[in-house]
Amino acid sequence: MTHTTEFPSSVNARSLLLPYTLILLGSMFAIQAVIALTGGEITLLAGGLTAVVGAGILVWVWRNYRQLTHVRFGLAMAHAIAFATVTTSFNLHAALRTMSLSSGGADLESAAQAMLASPWFGATLLMSGAWGLGLLIHLIGSVLGRGWED
Repeated sequence: MTHTTEFPSSVNARSLLLPYTLILLGSMFAIQAVIALTGGEITLLAGGLTAVVGAGILVWVWRNYRQLTHVRFGLAMAHAIAFATVTTSFNLHAALRTMSLSSGGADLESAAQAMLASPWFGATLLMSGAWGLGLLIHLIGSVLGRGWED
């Protein structure tokens, strides 16, 4: 008696994930522009816009779930792309903001302290840490499932 493992048929990952990535990049660029144009602070508007992007990610994954399960590590890739796009946009903005608020030396230290005492702390370190832990758990689960999530 032989057992054959049947894997789902393959889906073109590029045509599925590239538009998703480009739309996420554009969305996060727009959010960072709104933050910059409204004083550079993390406000309820920035949080609301980020929540809209998060809801969009959930809707996209829900609508493309079947196709994602036919791409090896598809759901994990979508999760990793979302994590990298959203957290990198906030971390780069925070780094540029901190550098622009200082002229070097002691000013850089005081600018960094001010950033850590502001809502940027949550938008950078806390979001990256918590989401990164969730992504790590997802990736470990995907590896244990050999890339297929049913």
